[in-house]
Amino acid sequence: MGRADVATTSSKFANGQWSVLVVHPKVRWGSGSASVLKQADRQLEEAVALVNNLPNMIAVDSLIMPVDYNTKRKSIWAAGNLEKLVARRETARATALMVNVDVLSPAQQEELFGIFEVPIFDRYNIVLSTFKEFARTDEARLQISLAEIPYIKHRIHALASKRLHSRPEILHVEQQYAEIEGGDLNEILRKREQDLRRDLKEATRRATEQQSGGSKHSSDAAVIAVVGYTNTGKTSLVKRLTGAESLKPKDQLFATLDTTRHVAKLPSGRSAVFTDTIGFLSDLPIHLIAAFEATLAHVKSADVIIHLRDVSNPDWKAQEEDVVATLKSIGVAREVMAERMITVDNKIDKDTSVDSPESSLSESSSIRISCKTGDGMAELIGVINEKVSIATKCKTIRLRLDVRSPVIEWLYHNEFVVVEPISDGNMLIFDVVMNESEIGRFRKKFAHLKRKN
Repeated sequence: MGRADVATTSSKFANGQWSVLVVHPKVRWGSGSASVLKQADRQLEEAVALVNNLPNMIAVDSLIMPVDYNTKRKSIWAAGNLEKLVARRETARATALMVNVDVLSPAQQEELFGIFEVPIFDRYNIVLSTFKEFARTDEARLQISLAEIPYIKHRIHALASKRLHSRPEILHVEQQYAEIEGGDLNEILRKREQDLRRDLKEATRRATEQQSGGSKHSSDAAVIAVVGYTNTGKTSLVKRLTGAESLKPKDQLFATLDTTRHVAKLPSGRSAVFTDTIGFLSDLPIHLIAAFEATLAHVKSADVIIHLRDVSNPDWKAQEEDVVATLKSIGVAREVMAERMITVDNKIDKDTSVDSPESSLSESSSIRISCKTGDGMAELIGVINEKVSIATKCKTIRLRLDVRSPVIEWLYHNEFVVVEPISDGNMLIFDVVMNESEIGRFRKKFAHLKRKN
């Protein structure tokens, strides 16, 4: 492709859209090969979906191009396969190339640009662009800016070292950063990161206060974190469980980038805060996950974690592997997952693969539901109720109270009465559920009264 074609490429983007050739470099053997659960054709499909998720991109062609051992080679592929890819790009009239790896090095981006003479994108580029496109709150935007810092550092240092001859746009670095020289670079980026973390802390505090402000007992409410691969139906599930009108589920990758909190009453009478948050994805760089620490912090401290799987997706096993790996990377211990996590299989209303959990005895502990039809929701609510009671150390207490007792008004005011009491002459018998903290406050407030069983 000549320089005239490069100008055409720029013209096409100016008209509003990149035409992208998506290439998945399948590692055929060696330690760099993918998990046996991951199939190359499905990894390619996901990469195409990521590209098509952006309004300024469209995947015009896609293919799997094998490599040996790993993708660390400067040009990724050997000369013969590169020639095939160049021909494929020209046939497809693609104006950009997306290589389906987590992060390309600056040297790789420069080398591939020299070969194809079109912009080169990796998963980090595409996912960050997606986050920017769908971010709606200060919290999300700040975390996205924070996620860019390691990426910028790596590429700016490559430019500053003079080892590369790339223009900033080849490495996807804004000109304002590319013009920074010498020791000023580290200091400016350090200060930028410091400011972002400070602003993010404040934005997170405000968001938490705003979303929990409507709950009278938010401090005592159990926290139930809903996690899962992107587009498994987490928002739909939280909407089903809480009836939150503000939630608008979308059939779209990364439709949710912020943690939203929604309160509901469990059968025990306990208040529970269900959190809907960003979906996980395969092969996300650790820096990108780390930047969303504020969004994912509630998962580590949650009383119960619901892991939602889309069992209508043929790749659900590989997705589960990625979710578990991500949970571990953000600090959720294995024993926490074993004790507090409920595995829920969604979209049972759709046709599932032959490898669905329904056909495996080892998966019999999962709960099968459909957020669309409501099937299985009663069973799920029962399990959530039980898990929350265990996690929060709740006890059922029987109180036999005179009808004139001030305790009765207190119980109703604090919403501990779920089942109406049994009348026994001048006495009312209440069965209420309280955790240790609430029992302590109750005893302290009514220490002058004798509790009767």
